[in-house]
Amino acid sequence: MKNIVLFGSGKLAKIIVDCYKKGLLKDYKILGCYSKTKEHRDYINDLLNVKRIDSFNELLNLKPDYLIEATNPSSTKDVLEDVINKKINVILLSIGALSDEEFYKKIENKAKINNVKIHIASGAISGFQVLNTMRLMGITESKLINTKNMQRLKNSPIYNEEYLDKEYVAFKGTAYDAITNLPTGINVGVATALATLGVHNTNIEIITKPNYIGDSQHIKASCGDDVKVSLDVYSSTSDIAGYSVVALLINLASPIEF
Repeated sequence: MKNIVLFGSGKLAKIIVDCYKKGLLKDYKILGCYSKTKEHRDYINDLLNVKRIDSFNELLNLKPDYLIEATNPSSTKDVLEDVINKKINVILLSIGALSDEEFYKKIENKAKINNVKIHIASGAISGFQVLNTMRLMGITESKLINTKNMQRLKNSPIYNEEYLDKEYVAFKGTAYDAITNLPTGINVGVATALATLGVHNTNIEIITKPNYIGDSQHIKASCGDDVKVSLDVYSSTSDIAGYSVVALLINLASPIEF
């Protein structure tokens, strides 16, 4: 039996807790949850019937095997070193935290020293294994095209109300530039970049369409003319990210791993 704690108490954390209470995570025990919003974290801890957690250090002092992160890249970046130094494995949803290459290398080194793993949840993308295989073969192209409603960009620098009723290419650039403009909205682009050519050499295009519900991700990658991959995922909600964590945990505990 492995022990888990949750960092974040929003929609994705609730999905994980729901799956846990349904018995889908029979190889794990969730010890508690912490987030900055007291009302939300108390709700999750009450659902779990565990002691309420009032600080992040209190959460880490439970000495879990895994910390599941379901917050945002900024909050994650602030605490990731502390988690690793406590020799706690991490399941990461806010992949944008690793878009800074210097920080990535620092975290990678600390994880090696402390003999812990950082597992990147697949969220709303697919094909991590084939993309990693292609990188070994000499990948030459990596691109992600994200389609969404312009309203989803409302609090970002690339929001443009003139195109609420028209199809529009809202962004073209690198994964690094994308996560700079959309710190919580393009984690899938950073995940694609980390699995392929890196954040500075992976291209991101964001297309907005009026009345579009959810998000679609289209990944294109190639190794010259030898291997070409086209991967498509559509999701009407963000629920798939929470379920991807559950699937990852089940896979980690299974004697046969996919």
